[in-house]
Amino acid sequence: MKMNKNCEKCLFDKNEKRIPCGVSAEKREAFLASLACVINENREKSAPEVVEKINELRCEFFGGTEDYTEIKKHFNALMLGLEEELWQNVNDSKDPLMLAVQYAMAGNFIDFGASERVDDEKLQEFLSAAKTAKADEAAVEKLRFDIFKAKEIVFFTDNCGEIVADKVLIRAMKKLNPNVRITAIVRGSPVLNDATREDAEQVRLDSVCDRVLDNGTAIAGTVMERMSEDAKKAALSADVIIAKGQGNYESLCGCGLPVHYIFMCKCELFVNRFRVPRYSGIITKEGEHGAEE
Repeated sequence: MKMNKNCEKCLFDKNEKRIPCGVSAEKREAFLASLACVINENREKSAPEVVEKINELRCEFFGGTEDYTEIKKHFNALMLGLEEELWQNVNDSKDPLMLAVQYAMAGNFIDFGASERVDDEKLQEFLSAAKTAKADEAAVEKLRFDIFKAKEIVFFTDNCGEIVADKVLIRAMKKLNPNVRITAIVRGSPVLNDATREDAEQVRLDSVCDRVLDNGTAIAGTVMERMSEDAKKAALSADVIIAKGQGNYESLCGCGLPVHYIFMCKCELFVNRFRVPRYSGIITKEGEHGAEE
């Protein structure tokens, strides 16, 4: 899914705001000129792919990008503290999969690519609201059917903290189909606050999955041709793929694989595409309304 004009402006404005303090006017202008060139030259690519190139540019000019290590530890720990409560609610629910999907959507709020700040209290509000909200019932039924008959599922994760909500969803999937084999895939290198192997280890993601792989890249999304061979092989042989977050949607949309996308609409592109209010949860399947190229 290639960028549109709003994406281009958003990327430019965000990276202008993130120029380090104390940078000379000359260096600032040089960076902004180069930033405009990078965006202009990559208009046919998805936003996550362009962010990778922008991060390389930031390293060239400023010696690095923001360090999210402590932020990631904080949200992983915060969500770990809630995990058993979330799971108990799911396990006791009349429809465990529906509630687990709602929690997975709420967890997608932890996104420093879409927001400069993620408020703990606001996150708690979204998690609380998930208990009474209802995702698209038809879309959840399609997911339920696909999980029930699947032998191999690949789960593309997105952000730190959010992966604890993903654990809850994976547990619900295993409850629905105890024999299914589930592979979780995280980012290959640090990018924004996206989940990597270190985050997977902190939240013990492997305790609910059959294996955890990384995608081999520092892209805040999933670009099939750039993935590690193991991750690509797993995805191409899966009966079902779950892709969490806007970045995975942007980079996978139109791939033709059996993907169910689950995320929260956090920017105008998604609000307009799905015609819903900001912070609405979305579940949609590849090739269906809203998930087409």
